[in-house]
Amino acid sequence: MDEQFAHIPRRRSSGLGALFVNLITLIVVLAIVAVLAIYAMVFFNPYSGYNLFPPPTLPAILGTPTATHTPAIPLPTMWTPTPSKTPLATLTPTPVPTETPVPTPTPTDPGPPFALQPGNPVGIPNIANDLSCDWMGAGGQVFNLENAPIARLGVHLEGEVDGKSISLDALTGSAPDIGPSGYVFDLNDQPIASEGMLWIQLNNGGGTPLSEQIYFDTFNNCNQNFIMINWRQVREQ
Repeated sequence: MDEQFAHIPRRRSSGLGALFVNLITLIVVLAIVAVLAIYAMVFFNPYSGYNLFPPPTLPAILGTPTATHTPAIPLPTMWTPTPSKTPLATLTPTPVPTETPVPTPTPTDPGPPFALQPGNPVGIPNIANDLSCDWMGAGGQVFNLENAPIARLGVHLEGEVDGKSISLDALTGSAPDIGPSGYVFDLNDQPIASEGMLWIQLNNGGGTPLSEQIYFDTFNNCNQNFIMINWRQVREQ
């Protein structure tokens, strides 16, 4: 059989066809390489413009804080701790509350039950006897809360007259010429002036004072040789 086709001439391969095949192969290889390159770029940078479906943009991440160098405070060259003694706390005892006593009001002294009648003592002409100006004395009456005369109360007079000390007592009602509760003291046989040398006080007849001690003056004229001293009751005894 080989001999049968031996006389047929063989056709030579065209060089143009081989070049075309090689060109197509090169284009395919370059395309693959380009696709792989684009894939790699998208893989490493999803936000590349070659990625048709980029992922959503993430918020910006703050940078890592940078440590700030703070210089250390240098200690003194020689530092020795000084021990201090702290006194122990002293326990202060709590005072026990005490009840404050309620002060008892001090009763007010109402004063004596008798006082001078307004306008007394007063010097007037002698009305105690008929001796006129040849006499000097003192006297008067005592009246209760209803202005009625009170008899049998004691009256004491004491002091000095013409350089002589005197101490006299009388009862109210013993000098009726003065009035129902009248009393009289004979002091001298003539008028003599004195200032605060004599005092007089009312009592209950037994020595218990019923009034303050009242000091009075005397005069050296016949128009004032009788010193009128009337009393009045100011409160219940």
